[in-house]
Amino acid sequence: MQNFFDKWQPVFEVVVRLLGNGWRVNLLDDCPYRIKLTTPELKRYAITIREEKGRLAVYGFAESRQWRGNGARCTVSPSRGATGIADDIRRKILIQAREDVEKAQEAERQQRDAQEQEKIIKGMLSQLVKLDNWHNALTGFKVGNGLSGKITDHYNGYGLFVQGLNVEQLIKLTGAITNL
Repeated sequence: MQNFFDKWQPVFEVVVRLLGNGWRVNLLDDCPYRIKLTTPELKRYAITIREEKGRLAVYGFAESRQWRGNGARCTVSPSRGATGIADDIRRKILIQAREDVEKAQEAERQQRDAQEQEKIIKGMLSQLVKLDNWHNALTGFKVGNGLSGKITDHYNGYGLFVQGLNVEQLIKLTGAITNL
């Protein structure tokens, strides 16, 4: 019995030529139950086609670890010709493809910026205290006077947890906080 990829690849070779802009059937995708279409014009955007409930389910999405968009989805009758399938993809899937790619790129840029800011903060802190790992925290720290703790990053700012304070250090730290 012929698998989905082998059965539909010739049809989608015609579809990608009709779509133009360098679209091609991705032969590196080794799943026999789907066909994946890609183009260099839309980096990291893919269209997958698989069979669901007797129809061809076409799903277009930006491939990103940082952004989870809804993508675009439609179904096509298996009896449709390559021209009809290409028209449906153009009208229902590709209409929002560029926007999805831009959103994914923006999310990835924000992630890179956040990682860079984290490195800068850790670099500045490492000049003041000895940093160490602390689970679920930006970093842990230890100070020569016996104090230790963690610094956390929250949606509304940073948090500081200090342990090992005596009464005098507690009063000094509290005073320093009131003067920030």
